[in-house]
Amino acid sequence: MSLTTVATHTKKAKDKHPPRRSYLYNQYGSLINNNRVLFVFQHNNLTVKEFTHLRQELSLVQGPCKLTVLLSSVFGSALDNTIFSNMAPLISGPTCVLTTNASDEEYPDLLKNIVQVLNKNKKMILLGGKIDTMLLTQENVTSIVQLPGLQQLRAELLGTIEQPARQILGVLESPAKQLHSVLDRRIE
Repeated sequence: MSLTTVATHTKKAKDKHPPRRSYLYNQYGSLINNNRVLFVFQHNNLTVKEFTHLRQELSLVQGPCKLTVLLSSVFGSALDNTIFSNMAPLISGPTCVLTTNASDEEYPDLLKNIVQVLNKNKKMILLGGKIDTMLLTQENVTSIVQLPGLQQLRAELLGTIEQPARQILGVLESPAKQLHSVLDRRIE
């Protein structure tokens, strides 16, 4: 066997990945591309019991969500082939992601409740994430989950728009009401 044959054989072996890694790569690609929300957490080596407890608490939150522990190197490779490759620095060490595809209309407080549940555990550290196609830092995620739901914002906006009109209507109706009151007293 010559030296060139050995080098070629070694290169072919490197191109073929083990089935588990290929499966995880496809799963992680699906998590990244097919979910509206993806938050990255560092889990600082939670025990199985702690993960089970976290998953039970997340199941009590009203809305669909999934907590997935990652193999960092495979997830980093999956990220590199998406438009979210800028998230790669977040993926180092013991990492997990929380994903959901729920809409704000159906579950207005879902993200807020999820982050509250995960922040109860001191070993879970929020690193960042994405919502739709927007990348978020830790501060962005924290501020976004504190926002009220879309329906509530619409109601507040409508109330703000209607308030001056109601005040004008009250001012215009006031003299007529006073006149009516005075005439009622005179009749009695």
